[in-house]
Parts: sequence; C-alpha cells; structure tokens
Amino acid sequence: MEDNDIYNIEEKIKNLEEWNDERGRIKPILDVAVDCHNKARREAYWKNYEKAAEFFKQAIENYKSALKLNPKYYLQDVIERVDSVIEEHVNNTFNMKVDGNRLKTEQGIEEFTEFIRSLKPEEKKYINQYEIALNYLKIGDIYFEERDFDKAYEFYNKVVALQPERPFINRDAYFRIGQILFNKKKFKEALISFVSALSFDRGNIEAVNYLDQCLKGLKIFEHRFKFLSATPIEAKKLIMEVL
Repeated sequence: MEDNDIYNIEEKIKNLEEWNDERGRIKPILDVAVDCHNKARREAYWKNYEKAAEFFKQAIENYKSALKLNPKYYLQDVIERVDSVIEEHVNNTFNMKVDGNRLKTEQGIEEFTEFIRSLKPEEKKYINQYEIALNYLKIGDIYFEERDFDKAYEFYNKVVALQPERPFINRDAYFRIGQILFNKKKFKEALISFVSALSFDRGNIEAVNYLDQCLKGLKIFEHRFKFLSATPIEAKKLIMEVL
C-alpha cells in the first residue's frame, strides 16, 4: 500500500470521527427543531395559525441554536432548513392576518398593513406580491362600499404600486381610482386612470363611458379616439398637448 493511500484512509477516519462528534452535539437540537417544524406544519394545515406560529418560532430558535455550534458537516443542511421554516412561518403569519373576516375590521386592516410594512427585506421574497395586492384590493373595496373614498384610494394605490402580474387586479384598481377621482371632479387624473384600466381590458364599457365623461368635462371630446387607443404615458402627453 502506497503512502498516499494510507493518508487518504487516515483522513477518512479522521473525518468520520469529526462527523460523529458533530452529529452527537447537533442531532438532539435538530430533532427538537424538526419535531416543532412538523407540528407547525400540521397546525397550519388545519388553519390553527396562532398555534402554528408558536411551533414555527420554536423550530427557528432550535435551528439557529444548531448554527451557533458552527457545524461543518451539517452546515448546508441546517441553513436550508432555517430558510424553509422562515418562509413557512412568514406565510403562516400572512394567512393568519387575512383569515376569515379579519380584514373587515379596522384592527384587522391595521394589523395586516403593519405586518407587511414590518417585513424585513429578506422576508419579503417569501410572499407572492399577487397575494398582497389581492388583499389590498379587497380592503380598498370594503372602504369603497363604506364610502370611505380616501381610505379606498389609499389601498387601490397600494395595489398599483405593487404592479402584480394579474391584469384583472391592475384593471380593477385603476378603475376604482378613476371613479374616486371622477367623483371629486379631478377629470385629468381620472382620465389617466381610465386609460390605464383600458390598457388591461380594451373592452371595459364602464371605463369607456367614464372616459367619455372625463373628456366632456375637460371639453376635449374631439380627441376621444386618440385617448381610447393611448397608453397611460401617451395619454399624459396628449393631455398636455390638447389642454
């Protein structure tokens, strides 16, 4: 047997001893973390979100405790587990905030918006922007039905700011914004909003009717066909040209 072969065997034995030592130190902590993680998933499945949150937190604490042991062989595995449980914890909290009729109360709306606002940059990636926008739209609709148009306007604009990749959400948000602005006789701003709504749905008859009323209010109805086919950016330039 060559010296190099003996060295490789000794290294493997040494690594095996190190791995066994690390396993002995870290496995009890990981076992607790995995148990909490599984319990959290079970509670989340049954929509017991608050109980699930408790278990998710315990799982995260134990996974992080394992990382503090500076593992060598388990490092990548623990990092992936931490990332996974944080993602599930964030989504569980999101589901808890929008569950049932929570968003139909002022407190529920405040808790939801504060949760979104307080998300750390590394946590925001875990929540689909579409889901956030959809719930902002729901809140906007609630305020709109209650005729609290200032609040509705605020949440519809939150939808627009997110620009979710769902045409119907953008269309509905721009249309409601247009209605609110139209009722305040802000015809220029309303016109842009209805053009924006039409950019997502050219067959929206309601938006066309409102657009016509805006043009009449601004006394520029002769430019109707240009606005009907314009993009929002083109419509802004066109308004500056014709007014």
